[in-house]
Parts: sequence; C-alpha cells; structure tokens
Amino acid sequence: MTMGETFGQRLHFFRRTGHLTQAALGGSELPAREVSLLERGRREPPPGAVRLLAERLATVAGLPRVYFELSAAQAWDERDYSAARGFALRAAAAALAAGDETGEWELSYLAAVCLRRQHAYRQCIAEAERLAQHPLAGEGQPLRPLAETLLATACQGAGQLADAVVHARRALDLGVSLKVGPEYLVEAYQAFIAALSESGLQDEAWGHCRTLLVPLLESGTDRQTAGKGFWAVGNVAFRRGDIANGLRYHTRAASLLSPTADLEVWAAFNRASAAMRLAEGVHDDATRECLAHAETALSVVGGTEEDGLDNLHNQGRWLQLSGNHPSAVDVLSTVYGRRGVLPPQSTGEVALHLGLSLAALGRTWQAVQAFEDSAAAFSRAGAPDRAGHAARLSAQVQSGAPVGLTERTGPW
Repeated sequence: MTMGETFGQRLHFFRRTGHLTQAALGGSELPAREVSLLERGRREPPPGAVRLLAERLATVAGLPRVYFELSAAQAWDERDYSAARGFALRAAAAALAAGDETGEWELSYLAAVCLRRQHAYRQCIAEAERLAQHPLAGEGQPLRPLAETLLATACQGAGQLADAVVHARRALDLGVSLKVGPEYLVEAYQAFIAALSESGLQDEAWGHCRTLLVPLLESGTDRQTAGKGFWAVGNVAFRRGDIANGLRYHTRAASLLSPTADLEVWAAFNRASAAMRLAEGVHDDATRECLAHAETALSVVGGTEEDGLDNLHNQGRWLQLSGNHPSAVDVLSTVYGRRGVLPPQSTGEVALHLGLSLAALGRTWQAVQAFEDSAAAFSRAGAPDRAGHAARLSAQVQSGAPVGLTERTGPW
C-alpha cells in the first residue's frame, strides 16, 4: 500500500457512512481538497487531524471507536505494528460494547495480523485460533478462510509445517466454495503452496501452481496481488531445482511489485528472491541487486530482528559462493548464534550453509556438528526430507568425501 492508504480507506468509509461531504468533514480546519488527499493516501494527516476527524465522525456516524480505528490504520501505514495492534484492540472492545460483533471480529483480526507482521507467531496462532472458533467464522462463513489463512502463515512462521498445510488446505477449500474475491483466494493459494513446498511436497505444490494459481493470476488481478502470487510460484520452482522457471516467475514478480506500493513487501520479496537464487548457486548481478534492494529497504522500514538475520544469512551465502569461506563462517556463525528468533526451518538452513563452509575449510568435526544441528532443526519443523539431506551431508563429510556449495537443503 502507498503511504497513508489504509488510513485513507477507513476515513473514506466512515465519511460515507456518516453521509458527510469532504467539506463538511474538514470544516474550517481542513479544506475539502486536504480531506480528498487524505482519503486517496496522498497526504499524511497533520498533527491533531486524526482526533479532530474522529470526533466529528463519531458524533455524526455514532461510532465511538472511530478514533481508535483511524489511529490503528495510521499506525499500520507507518509500519508501527505494536501501536496499530494496541489501537485495534481498543477499537475492537468499543465495537463489542456497541454490540457490533462483526466489527469486533474484524478489528481483532487486524490486531492478530499485526502480531504476524512482528513475527510473534505463537501469540498470533493463539489469537487466530480464537477467531476461527468464533460463531461468525463457523463452517461456511465468509470470515473463516481469513482465519484459516492467518493460522497457516503463523504456523509456517513458527515452524509447525504440518499444521500450516492443514490450515492452508482448509482455507483454500473454503475460499473456493465460498467464491471469495481473488485477492483473498491468491493469499490462500500462497499460504498453501508455501506450506507444501517448505514441507518437501514439491510436486503437489507445483501442480497447484500450474493448474490453479497461475491461471488465476493471469485472468486478471491487481499488480500487487499478481506480484505476490508469481513470487510464490517462483519459490516453488526454485525449490524443485527448476532454476529457469524460478527466475522467470521471480522476474515477473519483480516487474509488478513496487517499493512505492508497499515497501515492506518489496523488501521481503528481494530478501526471499536473493535467498532462493543463492540456494541454487545463482551468483550474478541480478542476485547482488536483490541483496542491495533488501538492505536498502530494511534501513528504511526498520524490520524485525528476523528480517535482519535473513539479510545477514544471504550475505553469508554470497560470501560462500564467492569462495570467501573464512568470512562466510564469521557471518553465518553470527546468524546461528542468534537462532533463537528464527523458525526451525530457517535455523536448519543457516546450520547447513555454515557446515558447507566449515567443510570447505577442512574443519570436519565442526562441519559434522553443524549438519547434525541442521538435521535436528528440520526435524523439529516437520521437514523430514530436508532433515535426511542434512544427515547425509554429515555422513559424507565424515567419510572424507567433498560436498558442493550449491547443495540444496533436501530433494525438494
């Protein structure tokens, strides 16, 4: 989303609900043109404007939660997810007190999504489970696919891959049967194929990409939604070892995703694309550009500690493929030392790559330990194929056989 877009959408909704013109809403303090710019996401609200507008809307529309909801939207636009969550919860409480159960559910959902954005996956799972059990999200209800998709992505972030597959499959089945909009359906597909491919079920994931997701993306969705969808398709291709299609779909995603539309998503895409390319040994100028974009965006967005470690992991992998194993070991050891904030599948990746550079330096015992740690982490995540691959690398190093730097973390 562009700067202020979430705030602008909510402001427009509340103004129309209250049957106010832009001039009436702005009054003498804000000209109609300024209100129009706010609604279109072209202008940030000046100091005091949120409270002024909220008080006027609350009086006319009879919604006491307006201030909290507008504040939550503004904090979301500013990527202050802690503040956005706090305001969303207060707005949800106000909606419930007013007897608006749907409003309470939607605002509680926003608060839970804020947890996912902060990578607080286990807390997000707990809240998403409560939302999924709410009467408004019962079987056959349109809110249920949202809750199931959120559960799937949170479970994947927490390393609970089997649970992620179950929830994503349920979200997709419900989304198709309820004929939800393409934006929500693409999100469900993304969650499903990501959970499948992370679990090692590459053929099933690729089948869904070719027969369902790609046709949906090409049938007409907005640029941002299509970009995220092609990103997910490219991920599956890379994990299957299909470099040509991985590059093809990531290139399509890069042409659609824009830092001006959503800097955080653009940063995450470049970080993930660099990781996929490096995992396949693609060590070229385009990969270097992805690394640079991810670093630049992180310096602007801020990001979480996990985001920073993912970037550092990519840097270590770049050094490794450049043949600079001493520096790669230093960087990857730093990431591995802070693995407590990473999901187990990411920990497994870091340990495996650390083992490859240790083996290249002839530090056999340490390499074996890293590969065994990798296998254990993948096992915890529910990725047995990847765990088996790390265990085979350990045995290979112990036997004195060389290992290649582009070894993938599993048969994928």
